[in-house]
Amino acid sequence: MGIRIYRLLYAGVWLVFLAVPVTSAVTADVAVGLQALAVAATACFAVVYLGLFWHDVEGDETARDRRRFAGRMAVLVVLACLAVPAAGYTAVTYACFLTAALVFTLPLRSGLVAGVTAWVAACLLALPFAETPWPLFGTGLGVLFIVVIRLADHFEHRQLDAQEELRHAAQRDAIARDVHDVLGHSLTVLSIRAQLARRMIDLDPERAREEIDRIDSLARESLGQVRSTVARLRTPLLASELETAREALAAAGITADVDVHTVEDGEAELFAWALREAVTNVVRHSGASTCRVSVRPGMLRVEDDGVGTTEGTAFGAGSGLRGLRERAATAGARLTVSARSEDHERPGTVLEVGRA
Repeated sequence: MGIRIYRLLYAGVWLVFLAVPVTSAVTADVAVGLQALAVAATACFAVVYLGLFWHDVEGDETARDRRRFAGRMAVLVVLACLAVPAAGYTAVTYACFLTAALVFTLPLRSGLVAGVTAWVAACLLALPFAETPWPLFGTGLGVLFIVVIRLADHFEHRQLDAQEELRHAAQRDAIARDVHDVLGHSLTVLSIRAQLARRMIDLDPERAREEIDRIDSLARESLGQVRSTVARLRTPLLASELETAREALAAAGITADVDVHTVEDGEAELFAWALREAVTNVVRHSGASTCRVSVRPGMLRVEDDGVGTTEGTAFGAGSGLRGLRERAATAGARLTVSARSEDHERPGTVLEVGRA
């Protein structure tokens, strides 16, 4: 909806130039009926023109959508022609809007070709009747501006897509390295312990049983690490992460206090990543008995009553939080990890993610 309104406002600003053919029509030495027809046709032209930008055509593939677009363009051409008897050669102004409609609603190449062709055809028809070249020159500048803006918009989107692809490629490389490291180390250890257990089966069955138990434990741990690493490929949803957080905290014997308010989609994705990392650290490292999660517009706060940020494998020391800091910085947000206020019995940790 927001993009549609932006497109509508951007298209509507330029409708002021329709005052040129309207002024020519109402001051022309023609019948009043033709003048009224030109004004009414221009008003309808503006409505249909704005309707094209409200309905985003680019990317549509159905025949019905293509027919609908062609029908709207045909209506615009007819309305422009109705204004010609009163507006005269200044009706070439309508061609500029036809060009904009084609250029900004169709895919790049076909839109540019169709739009420029429409303007050139209108200029050739109006040229024999032009009393001054200024309307033709003015619409030419308008068409040039339209083409430049469309190309700039296209290349900007391509640059953003390329940056996003590079980000995903870097993420895939990091995940591949993590999986390689986890599996490489774990499988090596598993192989060594399996060989040891095989030798101990006849010599020391009890020792062999212990080694098999260690293999089982290591295999489970490795599987969990691989799952955790691969899970980074999926963009988390805040609602599901909140439910997962409740379950993880409950399974760890930690009392969860969750207070959630509605946030924007852009914030929700970042908060979901932050919540996943924060709860993982609380469960693994904090030794906490309670954890409070607060989600509000512009801010996520996770607070526990554990050992704090300076003991053991502390909050803030792992690669997970380093990656989260980078993700927050990319989103224009700030990540802070600190100890709770001194009026609590246990140090505890507070993680906050919010607007920078």
